[in-house]
Amino acid sequence: MRFHFSPLTTLVTLGLALGMVCASVWQWNRHVQKQQLVERLEQKLLEDPISISQLLLSSSDISQETWRRVRFSGEYDFQHEMIVRRNRGPNDRAGFHVITPLALDNNVGRILIDRGFIPLGREEKQHRTHYQSPNRVDLIGLIKNSMPQKFLAPSDPSTGPDKPWVDLWLRVDIEKMSKQLPYPVLPIYLEIMEDPHDPSVSQKIVKESSAGRNEVLSMTGGQSVDNLGMESPDVTYPIPLFDTTPPPDIHLGYVYEWAFMALITLGIGIIKQFKRF
Repeated sequence: MRFHFSPLTTLVTLGLALGMVCASVWQWNRHVQKQQLVERLEQKLLEDPISISQLLLSSSDISQETWRRVRFSGEYDFQHEMIVRRNRGPNDRAGFHVITPLALDNNVGRILIDRGFIPLGREEKQHRTHYQSPNRVDLIGLIKNSMPQKFLAPSDPSTGPDKPWVDLWLRVDIEKMSKQLPYPVLPIYLEIMEDPHDPSVSQKIVKESSAGRNEVLSMTGGQSVDNLGMESPDVTYPIPLFDTTPPPDIHLGYVYEWAFMALITLGIGIIKQFKRF
């Protein structure tokens, strides 16, 4: 057997290997970012809940207060309610998160509230009216920023005064959502906390789920889920529910996986260039 250099094989092999190395580096960066997220989350959850009006006065940039618990009160605007698709909810059920604008007391402003989860089959406006109470609330929520668009994931439609109302969203995009509202909203939104003093909040937010692999790979999640539907026993919807994120170590596994695949690809490329005479 002799080695016979092939420019095409070499180019294809190096291109594939380089792509895999880039994927490995990307997952390492995600691992580091997730570690920082967990540290920030745990630090913020140690701080006592504060009224959102107080926080707005004391913070120079409210978007930097992610994961902070805040008390808020005001009145919902159910007329301009929206929903965000969720492939996984309680007990792996498919459904939606309900996003409702709220006018904060004392003319502090308006803000989007993630009121929680409703199951697939109850997302139409006529069904959601059953869950649009009470109008006034006094609750504690978790500060969140707009969700970034994941790699290769479809984008939400553009919005504006002269465009059709968008009721169904793939992610919470405050900038886009606000363009179809008749008033400005704060650059953050709040997730309602069922128990704001639950010591296991961080474990409920950062956890591995059946949709974890798809989330790590920046997909939108699996489609093979049970449909809770209209036949399900009625409960108090929406159910307050955190958006979850996979733990840092799950990304570390993919770092080694992509690096190993890059080495295997290089090995195959070299072997392919040995010819039998």
